[in-house]
Amino acid sequence: MATIAQTNPPREGIILPADLSIYIGKKTLVKLILDAIEDLNTRTSGCEPTATGNPRFQPAAMLTLLTYCYATGVFASADIELSMPHDQMIRYLCGKNYLNVPKLREFRRHGRARIKECLATVLRRVWELRFCDEDACPIAAPAYPGMSFGQWLNMRPTPDFAVEAEQRIVLAVRADSMAMDW
Repeated sequence: MATIAQTNPPREGIILPADLSIYIGKKTLVKLILDAIEDLNTRTSGCEPTATGNPRFQPAAMLTLLTYCYATGVFASADIELSMPHDQMIRYLCGKNYLNVPKLREFRRHGRARIKECLATVLRRVWELRFCDEDACPIAAPAYPGMSFGQWLNMRPTPDFAVEAEQRIVLAVRADSMAMDW
């Protein structure tokens, strides 16, 4: 009996995997996020949203948490909340603060532009580390059957990271909206 191999079509506009930590590891990912936030803060000082619902939990920490979650494929606020006791890195990023779904959604709503900019910077940096550095070792699997990975990279050498960041945020909004409908 012959089996038919199914291939998932590539996600439109999304180049990198949902979970970037498979490329660079969680600690390196958090370092890239912190560097992106520091860079963002030096360029736009004083423009940071402040609504977190918890005076001890600073907006930079919330920005770090949401950027990390969206960079690792955790989009729904309920999933973020449920991951806090189980995911060591999310627990570390939250410190001793407990964040619930309304707080996460509120911060995303008010800080969307900053989240998008930070996430786009992280996506670009992961792309550069993974595919553009001299010692980069691209994954062996081709993007499309019959096409080498090198041909695929040459076909679309520089993705639009702002678009991919926006798509990840839209996934988070949709996940939260679907949860509200149930």
